[in-house]
Formats: sequence, C-alpha cells, structure tokens
Amino acid sequence: MKKILIGSLAALLTGCVWFENPVTLGKARKDVYPHTGRQKPAEEVPDTSLHLYIAAVEYPDDYDWVRDTAHGTVGAKMLLFKDGECVMVLPTGDQARISTDPDTHHLIGGNLYTTWSDGKKTCVKCNGKDLFSYEGGESITGLLVRDGAVWTLGTKIRGQGYALRYNGSVLADNPQGTLIGFLYEDQGDICYAYGISIQAGNYTINKYFLADGEEEKEVSIPGDATAVFDIRRVNGITYATYLQKSISTGPILSTESGSRSLGAKETRALYPSWCEIMPWGDDILVKGWYTYSDGSTKYVLWNRGGIYWNFSTLFSIREVYADQRKQLAAVGYAKATGEAVIFLPSNGLMRFSTGEVLRLEGKAAAMLHDGHFYACLSGTGGTDKLWIDNHPTDLSINGPVTAIAYQ
Repeated sequence: MKKILIGSLAALLTGCVWFENPVTLGKARKDVYPHTGRQKPAEEVPDTSLHLYIAAVEYPDDYDWVRDTAHGTVGAKMLLFKDGECVMVLPTGDQARISTDPDTHHLIGGNLYTTWSDGKKTCVKCNGKDLFSYEGGESITGLLVRDGAVWTLGTKIRGQGYALRYNGSVLADNPQGTLIGFLYEDQGDICYAYGISIQAGNYTINKYFLADGEEEKEVSIPGDATAVFDIRRVNGITYATYLQKSISTGPILSTESGSRSLGAKETRALYPSWCEIMPWGDDILVKGWYTYSDGSTKYVLWNRGGIYWNFSTLFSIREVYADQRKQLAAVGYAKATGEAVIFLPSNGLMRFSTGEVLRLEGKAAAMLHDGHFYACLSGTGGTDKLWIDNHPTDLSINGPVTAIAYQ
C-alpha cells in the first residue's frame, strides 16, 4: 500500500511518535480476571485522536496532468491517505461517477465525500459508495454532514436556479435565484444567501436574502449597488459587501446596524473585482482584489477599520486562510517566475518562496491547524509536496492534491 513519509515531520511539530509496526507487550494486569488469570473480553475503545487525511488524484507516471491533452480520458485514481498511509483507492470518470475536479472532493469526519454530474444526473458518494443520486444536473457548491445526513446546495447546470437538498430530497428549489457564496454553518444554523431579479415595467429590481435555519430574511442592499460580492452570517451577524454607485471610495461593508466604506479607492485601480467575507476569531476579515487599468491585480485584506494587509503586486494570491485564533496564512505565486509563495502567520504575514513552480489545486488543499499552516502544492512528474509551515515533505504523487484535514 502506498505511503507518504510524513511521520518524522509531523512528530517534530506535534510531539507524536509514529511507528510502522507498533509493538504489543501483552495485556496489563487490569485486563486479567483476578484468581483465574483469564483475560477479560476486549472492550471497544473509541478512537478520539485526530488523524491527518489527504485526498489526491493520481495519474500515470508519464502523463502531464496539468496540460491534460487527453481531456480526462486517462485512467486517474482517487487516493485517500490517513496519517501518511494510503487507505483507499477509487476509480474516476463518468463510469465510476467520481470527478477529478478538486471542488467535488470533501473530507468530513475522516470520510471522503464526492459529487459528480454529467449535466443530466447528479450523484453523491461517500468513500466510493453511492449515497444518493437524482435526475437533473447540478453543480454542488456546498456539502455539509450533520447527524449522518448530507445537506447539499447546487446550482442548475442547465438553466437557472438552485436547489437545497437533504439526503437528495429537495428542501428548497428556486428556479430564479442566483446563489451568493456557498453553504456553511453558523451558530448551529445551516446558511446560504441568494439574489433574485424582479422585472417591474422597464425597471429591474434586485432583492437579496439570507436563508438561516428555517427562515429567509431579506438583506438590505442599496438600489444603486452596482455589484454585490458576498452576503454571509458570522456569529449571528449578517454582513454584506458590495459596490455602490453613489459612493466612490471603494467597497462597502454593511450589517443590520449600518454600513461603511472599507477604504479609499486607489487612484490606479479600475475597480475592486471581488470582496469575500471570512470569519476571523470573534470578528471578520474581507479578502479581495483590485483590478488596475493596465490589467494587473492587487490582493487586499480589509477589517472593519479599512485596509488590514496589502499584498505586493509582484504576487498573485491564490487563497487566504483564517482561523479562530485570528491567525492568517496564504498561498500565491510570484508573477515573474511562477514560483509558489507561502505567507505564514507572524505578526501579520511572513513571506517565503518555495523555489518551485507548484500549484494549490483548490481551497481545501491547505489549512491552518493548531498553530501551523499545512499546504499541499502540486506539480507534474510526482513533484507534489506537503508544506507544514516552511518544512517541505515529498508526496510523490503525479496529480493534484485536492484536500487535507485533521479529523
């Protein structure tokens, strides 16, 4: 069975010791009946420790999966690793109904959930086994598991609208709605946001809603908003980010109690292109980027007071991560060389270059955990690496690492 030799590195960071072949020295005295010396029946002890899971797609050794000239017809395999050892190998493709798209892979509770659609039918699996399928093509933008039940939120591949499902059964079907963001949990409620357009004579009226639990609440957005980037509930408070025609000082952050500009629009900037709301401990951050008139981009983090962190225009930022400790990390690329760059938590963000042309193949391929940043960066020819902070470990996988989680 294939293994990833990450034990020594994990031991260094966590204080754990990993053994290839643990040695059993016999039963302790408490496991023996008094007087007779006979062993007591073994009791099931639940495993409450956390394990490091990695999901990846592996292609034949000589195949350039980045260029993918065979357009997905090469026999790729879906792999699941637990603490460095491969514990599951699954086929991919339409016949197996498992996609190689990283956005369709979800690590939850030590299980690998996958979603697939051919535009006519949609299927959700757990560890390669069908959970449910239904007629109609949906692109799943969110998957949650609660008490053994699977919640999905998907946009229609053909036509408009979205559907919220519980174990495949429809809970909400909106043929006119446009999803804003994804499916998530906040204070025990399952939440998502959407917008609808209503034609009133020669005018179009846009309305926006947040669904949380069993309620849908309209979110107040000014009528002269030219772009609505995100709507999200964090710690019970509903936030929205948008551009407003009557206010030219940059993106707006609003709550139920009011709104404010996140900062002056930069003079060279054409417009803010995106602003996404992130939970950050007991607060929030907004991540986004400006697009300049020359086509270049600049990634920015805002807090409630304005710009919190400016990334250099020399780097293209792939993803930013935040946790409950109010730590931050990011993965990006040097625009001049294409080398992967990692930003680590250190009084803001500390940058270092990996020195290699590697890619982050999806948001779920990196995470902050217990004060450390884990980033799985992928390259051709088996050059994939797991970076734990600034320590690399070879993964020797020819294909994208799609998800990592401690569970």
